[in-house]
Amino acid sequence: MPRELVVILGDLAGGHTALPVAAEFGWALETVASLDGLSGVSSQADVVAVLVDPSVLNLPWEGAISAVQQVAPESLPILCHRFSTAIDWPSASAGGAFHVLGLPLSAGELRQSLGFVWAEKSKRPQIIPLDTEERSRRAKRADSRKRAARGHVA
Repeated sequence: MPRELVVILGDLAGGHTALPVAAEFGWALETVASLDGLSGVSSQADVVAVLVDPSVLNLPWEGAISAVQQVAPESLPILCHRFSTAIDWPSASAGGAFHVLGLPLSAGELRQSLGFVWAEKSKRPQIIPLDTEERSRRAKRADSRKRAARGHVA
């Protein structure tokens, strides 16, 4: 199974604080300089979140979030911005941003944001492969329950 990563897209101010915070959730941290770098990393690992500053990509926030979603569709994009840049959260959320963080990164705010990522990831169903024998046993049990519910005891 590929390792789970939090990716910093670009050189975010305070990015060094992210390493110990990501590790608290059992995730590795990797910094990439471009969307091509993100594409390469996402093909080799399970990217759980991408911290992206749109100015690194020279895109408006909508374009940056869309680009991240295209390159790493299973990741949760976290929009990072300077406090001088106003971000309308309802619009950002509707546009695909999972969370918004101010720059420079604060360890406490990053921990909270990654906690939200962890909670969201925990809600996703885990697919457990079953061998043929177990699949057959579960099917028989389900069939038996259906017959019992109809009044036909097996």
